[in-house]
Amino acid sequence: MKVLFRTDASVTLGSGHVMRCLTLAQALRKLGASCDFACRITSGHLADVIRSQGFNVLPLPDALSSQTADATATLAQLTQNYALLVVDHYALAADYCRMLRTRCRFILQIDDLANRSYDCDLLLDQNLVANAEQRYSKWLPTHCQPLLGPRYALLREEFYQNATPRDRNINSNRILIGFGGSDEQNLTALAIEAVDKLKLPGISADIVIGANNPWHADIKQLTASLPDMTLHVQCNYMAKLMHQARLMLGGGGASHWERCISALPGLVVTVAENQQAATAYLDQLGACVWLGQAADMSAEFFAEQLCYYLSQPALLDSMGQTAAGLIPAAAGTPLVVETIMNTLNNGHP
Repeated sequence: MKVLFRTDASVTLGSGHVMRCLTLAQALRKLGASCDFACRITSGHLADVIRSQGFNVLPLPDALSSQTADATATLAQLTQNYALLVVDHYALAADYCRMLRTRCRFILQIDDLANRSYDCDLLLDQNLVANAEQRYSKWLPTHCQPLLGPRYALLREEFYQNATPRDRNINSNRILIGFGGSDEQNLTALAIEAVDKLKLPGISADIVIGANNPWHADIKQLTASLPDMTLHVQCNYMAKLMHQARLMLGGGGASHWERCISALPGLVVTVAENQQAATAYLDQLGACVWLGQAADMSAEFFAEQLCYYLSQPALLDSMGQTAAGLIPAAAGTPLVVETIMNTLNNGHP
């Protein structure tokens, strides 16, 4: 079984698209799939990370100005047919997929924008929003099966191995900081400064950044001078860090569902427009606190918020329990893989 992934990472795009595709690729590989990744080689790409996990990368030019150009460049790299094409890219949809159908039998599109026409057999949007079904109704072909909500969240195997956070000490002041793979606005530095300002007993912090973080050297130097802070770069043990933390300060996106399955309370900053609807809804449900948008943040504001919420243990416990109730521990990636295999084996989902 051959599977082709079309996704990108960059300093601007971040790493989330590639990382969740890697999660799916690893799960499919366990069932015998051979997976290739077609990616643009642009500033902040993760081709080396993909290769390090044992997958082949088909390099695409940096400058691809249209879906047609992208599809033409992708097809030029292909030497065989694929059972499945997985497209995780905001700039690609129906026009791209129609051209790739000459080489790919079925198509899974991963998206959360619901703003353009799709030509796919499965549509995966793992976000939780109030009107999920209605958002896609006019954009999908009639034969497409939508997979909507966090029960289809693509989480790494580590999050299912121990969904109960046994390591968490409710009396600790351990903070987890993570603003995605690239953190173009350098919110990580503001958060480090905020934690350093706190005068609470027992404060410590785990700082998580991606391999393509443009501020890597500065952050490394900054954390090296602070004994209660530990820097983790492109780590593959996020579940462990989440289970140990009392509170997370970070961005929206896929980390929402990692937090939820880990029952970890979160203070969330939206770093992109497409994160706002889901974050606002989770805030409304009591599963996190939406602090606002990246441009409005400061170290002083972070320090105030951290100090307040760390002093409210009952509120944090309630937030964590609400978050944990939103994502079934037995669904997620295994459910997505099961649906894919049913489609490939039976010709329909």
